Amino acid sequence: MMNIRHLEYFAVLAEELHFRRSAERLGITQAPLSLAIQALEESLGARLFHRTRRSVSLTEAGIALAAQAPAILAHIEHARESVWQTVSGEVGRLRVGFTNASSLSPVFPQLIHAYRKQRPKVQVQLHELPSSRQLDALEAREIDVALLRLDAQQPAPSSLVLTPLVVEPLVLAMHAGHPLAKAAKVRIADLRDEAFIAYPRSAGVVMFAQIHALCAKRGFEPKIVQEAQQASTLIGLTATGLGVTIVPASLNAIAVPGVVFRDFADTDTTTTLYIGHRYGDANSRVKLFVELAGTLREQGAGSPPATMGKKVSARKRKVGG
Repeated sequence: MMNIRHLEYFAVLAEELHFRRSAERLGITQAPLSLAIQALEESLGARLFHRTRRSVSLTEAGIALAAQAPAILAHIEHARESVWQTVSGEVGRLRVGFTNASSLSPVFPQLIHAYRKQRPKVQVQLHELPSSRQLDALEAREIDVALLRLDAQQPAPSSLVLTPLVVEPLVLAMHAGHPLAKAAKVRIADLRDEAFIAYPRSAGVVMFAQIHALCAKRGFEPKIVQEAQQASTLIGLTATGLGVTIVPASLNAIAVPGVVFRDFADTDTTTTLYIGHRYGDANSRVKLFVELAGTLREQGAGSPPATMGKKVSARKRKVGG
């Protein structure tokens, strides 16, 4: 089998045709150079140089190898570089899971943009998935990182690390002519007799469980008259006056004529966006993504104004552990 170092020695000697100069160029003595050439000739079963006491010249086989050696060595170097870039996180792919609603949070485009700026050669693949599906996808290694919300009633697997990224308030979206639109703030209790437009239970959206929990805490169950799979559809349907909907405050970026948003007076009406990855994952691309998310969190990027919600703690936790 051909030794790469022996081939490198051969390429230099084929250019210099002089053992002393070749050895000096390689930073070695003549003895290991001679042994390397002999070993290469033995592995190929062909003599590569004519040697006399005064001169060194290539044989026919040596001429043939000399023509190929630069390309072979360049290919090997390219392979080395590719491996290094992959290990260092310079190339490869990063599969990011995100929810429909989280894509409208300011932190989402900031994080993706910051990552692509630092790792332009990494292929970022975005996968829109409900939060519960993202947890499964992380465990199944179908995605590498996740931007999701947690259902307090269904603890996440202990194999995952979830870090709070942004805490934002919930708001009520309704038709501009709705009686509650006249109030500066509303309460969950005010919605006891209201018709709701909501995500279906089967969608696996954490907001479904959170809204039901908020209502149950006040002693009633939301009366759902219409379901929709997308956040934009939920808000769009409120313009019909069919019902009201509760969404994260970042969704007020969806400007629909005839729809207004109101803050809640309740102190427990907030939702947290987490960044998740597998526990102990040594993937450098994942590590950078999580580090950038932490930087944005510390800078308060994507957080609501102080009057609307509290900034989340930067403490990491191993969920379920």
